[in-house]
Amino acid sequence: MASLGGDQIQAELLRKKLDIHVKGVVSAPVMSFTSCNLPDKLLHNIEAAGYEMPTPVQMQAIPAASMGKNMIVLADTGSGKSASFLIPIISRCVSHRLTYVSDKKKPLAMVLTPTRELSIQVEEHAKLLGKGLPFKTALVVGGDAMARQLYRIQQGVELIVGTPGRLVDLLTKHEIDLDDITTFVVDEVDCMLQRGFRDQVLQICTALSQPQVLMFSATMSDDLEKMANSLAKDTVVITVGEPNRPNKAVKQLAIWVESKQKKQKLFDILTSQKHFKPPIVIYVGSRLGADLLANAITVSTGIKSVSIHGEKSMTVRREIMQSFMVGEFPVIVATGVLGRGVDLLGVRQVIVFDMPNSIKEYVHQIGRASRMGEEGQAIVFVNDENRNVFAELVDVLKSGAAAIPRELMNSQYTTRFFSGGKGSKKRKHK
Repeated sequence: MASLGGDQIQAELLRKKLDIHVKGVVSAPVMSFTSCNLPDKLLHNIEAAGYEMPTPVQMQAIPAASMGKNMIVLADTGSGKSASFLIPIISRCVSHRLTYVSDKKKPLAMVLTPTRELSIQVEEHAKLLGKGLPFKTALVVGGDAMARQLYRIQQGVELIVGTPGRLVDLLTKHEIDLDDITTFVVDEVDCMLQRGFRDQVLQICTALSQPQVLMFSATMSDDLEKMANSLAKDTVVITVGEPNRPNKAVKQLAIWVESKQKKQKLFDILTSQKHFKPPIVIYVGSRLGADLLANAITVSTGIKSVSIHGEKSMTVRREIMQSFMVGEFPVIVATGVLGRGVDLLGVRQVIVFDMPNSIKEYVHQIGRASRMGEEGQAIVFVNDENRNVFAELVDVLKSGAAAIPRELMNSQYTTRFFSGGKGSKKRKHK
């Protein structure tokens, strides 16, 4: 076995310190953006956007992506994954445009996300980082006119950002030349799978000419691994922290509260000077529930609250998010539409009013309480209706050193799992 050189040893020590794990051969992590061989204007834009130094995921993913590696990147929500793919994309696109001058500018990169909100955010982020450079973007999502989106692409862009459904529509109904696309990003891959977008993602990837494939997620699963193998070969896996575990910066507080008392318990928290830490995101299980709860909060507590979910139009959802970001509404009640990727700057408190059926969804939701490692708080309401996730919830709470409600710990559904071993997880309780 060959011994490690000095540089490799340094790289391994740095990875260990930053909790970065790598499967496959990649270059060493970088400690600054200036070490990434980026255009001066892009470096200026990175600095203007408020990035002082790369986050751990950026330290490893940017140089690996710049090498042309196919990658799966697993890191916490809010850890800076978007910049990990946007910075190498912009750098590559600018270099290409300066090298190959052409009248017809075909797209060079594509980013797929599972929701309109996330696509909008990624495109805005790309425009901010690409400002003043030969770098144009097109947003391709439902809710906006397809003709306008098509025209934008035909005028010449470097990057297409969109959702799978609308992109498949565009590809099947119109002639778009995607032969020059060299980078294909699938963001929030686990969410793509959960929402049933697997076939659309594969269809889009098949329409491209063997691009570099970059996949980003906060959680890992067997299905994700299978999809990765379908999309690309020789894939490097980069993990920052522990996949499927909550962000360590988020302090969890689990409260046992019966369904009929949940609303009053929420009002008590919102009207408490000690516990109310706006801006707050409250997660519920249904669109109707979001509307009713937002209205009840405003009426009962006097705190301005607004709901957001998939049934509201794209324009309305944009306006709501802008109003929330500037502080017009201190509380937003949301369905899973805000559980993924969307950058909720300033949010340090999340309340999970309706515990989701999937522990991975819970991990995503509470991850919104932390941005770039800043400390946040997640309050979760739990009762017997959530028994199907009791064992996993206890596990996640323990991993975050959170107190476990006595009722949860002593529940027959929890004790059966821990006393019966792994196999008991599959038992059906009546």
